[in-house]
Amino acid sequence: MVEVRELSFRILSNFTFSVGSGKVVGIVGRNGSGKTTLLRCLGGYHKYTGSVKVEGVEIKRASSKERFKLVNYLPQSFSYFFPYTVLEFLSVTTGKEREETEEVLEELQIGNLRKRFVNTLSGGESVKVQLARLILSAPKVFLLDEPVAFLDVTVYSLIGKLVEKLQREGKTVFITAHDLSFLYDTCDLFLGMEKGKFVFFGEKGDFLYGIRELFNGFLKVKAFNGEVFIKPKGGES
Repeated sequence: MVEVRELSFRILSNFTFSVGSGKVVGIVGRNGSGKTTLLRCLGGYHKYTGSVKVEGVEIKRASSKERFKLVNYLPQSFSYFFPYTVLEFLSVTTGKEREETEEVLEELQIGNLRKRFVNTLSGGESVKVQLARLILSAPKVFLLDEPVAFLDVTVYSLIGKLVEKLQREGKTVFITAHDLSFLYDTCDLFLGMEKGKFVFFGEKGDFLYGIRELFNGFLKVKAFNGEVFIKPKGGES
């Protein structure tokens, strides 16, 4: 359970919502709306005002060790300061045994990267290695900031299946993405924001209504054979 009450930080003002275990929340908004800032507040990386509780624990008061067991973060970009191989990096950052690490690498279809140095990975490969780090860390809450941004479209289903598995395990997942069709297919709940302000929070119907307001008519929403497709009508000003 994640409970947020009157959360504020710089551009963010008075966010209040709660999410139960096993739910996936898509965070939507234009560039600069504060999506990444919100994720970083939920993870305790910013000194927010208000309250963010995970399983009843106030994140800003938790120790680093306790916080990482409760909530962990996949950022949009990564910097590697040491020339570790993928296996070495995951061992150092998660403390897991090699056998368990190998299993997760195979699950994410990157077993072939085990001996590659992390500073030689492509953007998409690095995202998958960071996902492996989160899975091995096994927090209660996963914060995924643009997890499909650098990935080939064929990997979308892999991310979708991973999120479904996390749901079955009772994890709570927050995802940002510019691919709104991906979010619609993947998430149960949706939080819309604009210029740091809370706009809507709800289910798929609320999402389809809310994004029309957020993107001021720049979106085309089509339903066909039970599938929903969301595409841009044209460039934004």
